[in-house]
Amino acid sequence: MNILLTPVAAILLGAFVRPRATAVALYLGIEAILFTFQTLVVLLAWMSGEGGFGGATENGTFGPVPTGLPLILDEGEIWAYGLVNLLVVLVGVGITLGVSTLRERRRVRRSAPTPA
Repeated sequence: MNILLTPVAAILLGAFVRPRATAVALYLGIEAILFTFQTLVVLLAWMSGEGGFGGATENGTFGPVPTGLPLILDEGEIWAYGLVNLLVVLVGVGITLGVSTLRERRRVRRSAPTPA
């Protein structure tokens, strides 16, 4: 979900929001809401025994499917989940800044006076 929205939101915000800082702030706000929702969906799917990616039920997203409380988590999987999502966010910020830079260069080129 996060990986699918990143290029779409980053390109649109970089292309249509003029101040770069505003575009990046808007992207980070959208990403924060999406990341929270995505994490909740993944955690609830794991806790219900639906498994993780591909529907694996024996070893879900965060380790073995829980059978009771307290939850026993695989710490390595949690760090990997966070790291992958951090990389996705950094790529999105890079795309937003890149598209914004290209838009600005194009605007400067169009407004430059042509030599006579």
